[in-house]
Amino acid sequence: METLHTTLLQMKSTLEELDAIMVAEANQLDRPQINPVALQVLTDSKSQLLATLQHHDEMRIQQETRLAIAAPYPHRVQLFVCWQQITERVRRSKALNSEVESRLQHHLEKTQRVQKVVDQLGHHHTLYGSDGESGPAVVGRKYDISV
Repeated sequence: METLHTTLLQMKSTLEELDAIMVAEANQLDRPQINPVALQVLTDSKSQLLATLQHHDEMRIQQETRLAIAAPYPHRVQLFVCWQQITERVRRSKALNSEVESRLQHHLEKTQRVQKVVDQLGHHHTLYGSDGESGPAVVGRKYDISV
């Protein structure tokens, strides 16, 4: 019974860390310009915590099977309270994840709009040649270097 309680406490601790990472991720996405390196570090940390959480959950299920009990543990007060805290953390994490997804989607849409404008500008501008006439924009340059 004690190992199940320890596993539940580890799950709760991992969820608290995940919560902090997701708040940092949301704050990063609130900025007008995203720092991709910082966002990648947060994403990697989040992935690691989710893998840890999955491992602890698998351990919990094994221990429940061995003890022939199941969440929410209505007859075991200590386990019941811990499980309630875990489910509340999961709800909070789910809400934070929705916020992060929404903010990320906003940045993606903004990036797509900017890319569309850049693409349109590139197609409509022309350059003047040596004869003073306008022609299509030069797409690339050829360099002839001899040594």
